[in-house]
Amino acid sequence: MLPYAENKRRMIMGSEGKKLPNSLKNYFSTISFFFHVTGVDISPGTNLQSKHYRCIPKCSKYVFNCLLLLTLYVQFNWLLVLKEKRTEAALFLILLIQTTGHISVYRSRRQIALGLKNLSRIFDILHCNGNSRRLKILVWIYSIFFATILMSLIPSNFSFIDREEALKQCSESQLLLNMFDDPSRYCLVIRDFSKLMIPFVLGGLLEAFSVFYTFTCVCIFLLYKQLTTQLRNVKDFQECYRLLHAYEEIVNAIALLDDHLSYSAFVTFLSSMAGIFRVSYALIFAEESYSMTLIYSGISGIMYLNMFLSITLSASAVTEEGRIARDLIISLPRKFQPHYRELKMILGCNFKRDVVPTLWKMYTIEKSILISAFGTLLTYGILIATLGNVQIPKN
Repeated sequence: MLPYAENKRRMIMGSEGKKLPNSLKNYFSTISFFFHVTGVDISPGTNLQSKHYRCIPKCSKYVFNCLLLLTLYVQFNWLLVLKEKRTEAALFLILLIQTTGHISVYRSRRQIALGLKNLSRIFDILHCNGNSRRLKILVWIYSIFFATILMSLIPSNFSFIDREEALKQCSESQLLLNMFDDPSRYCLVIRDFSKLMIPFVLGGLLEAFSVFYTFTCVCIFLLYKQLTTQLRNVKDFQECYRLLHAYEEIVNAIALLDDHLSYSAFVTFLSSMAGIFRVSYALIFAEESYSMTLIYSGISGIMYLNMFLSITLSASAVTEEGRIARDLIISLPRKFQPHYRELKMILGCNFKRDVVPTLWKMYTIEKSILISAFGTLLTYGILIATLGNVQIPKN
């Protein structure tokens, strides 16, 4: 135990004074860039700031948060006015729970920044750069694709609800008739603002978290991959100390990030499932399907499915590769028989936990969650379709 503890202390002291390569700085600043746009600065220290941050005014975080609160207020007003509330209530609920996830990330921004800083230190322990240039390109490709989908939603969203029907419901609202002589003007303002801002604000929240969570998981997966490769090829017993320390640091970083991101991951996962269900229902069971309705539903479906798969597949890859690394760590005592007792003691004291990404600390993210999620969507779809076909006899 003493050699391992001494070796660990020496590696920590050695890594604290070192600076990250520019490629790693750019990668971590890129994946946290979109959070910065939405008002959450989680860049782990000024040493990881990049030119991306200089192009954003400092007031941007206040602007986005004000737009978020204003959109919630306007959508709530629109919900009160309309008689047909199902669609608007679903949108308001998704926006509201996504806002709670955004607040959770904002409150934990310092701990999340610390987790990123710990991940960057592990690259030095494992002597790898993580091929961050390719990862950075992937981040921008994914982000541009997501942003293109959001921009496509805005024009199609204006035709999703018939304007005349909405104005008719407004003119019949007793609440508005008591407040305004001509309620139609008020209705046009809140309707247009809602249709413009919901794709922008809700999509911005979803994109920021999706990009950050997905590519943080990709980073952890690459660290695990590098660790498992070195564990399979290790020949020198002294190298075991370095690899054990690297595994412990990865597990601690995952635990720290999961403590502060698991709720937001759960909220985003839930929002994506609700969005997929809503789009599927509109496409399959809608009695009247207009061209703009189909376009809006199709684009929304691509967005929600993309977000659902990116978060689920990246986190499940971390879970799978982490268990492979854990099995290799546990097998080290058998590989180095002369040091069997020492390694067993180290493993027993420091490596009892099996830390994996979760959804709000309730559900481990594995590949099997895909089958469970789509099974749930199919079950509720059949249930609602069956209830919709039930004819209630009149007395």
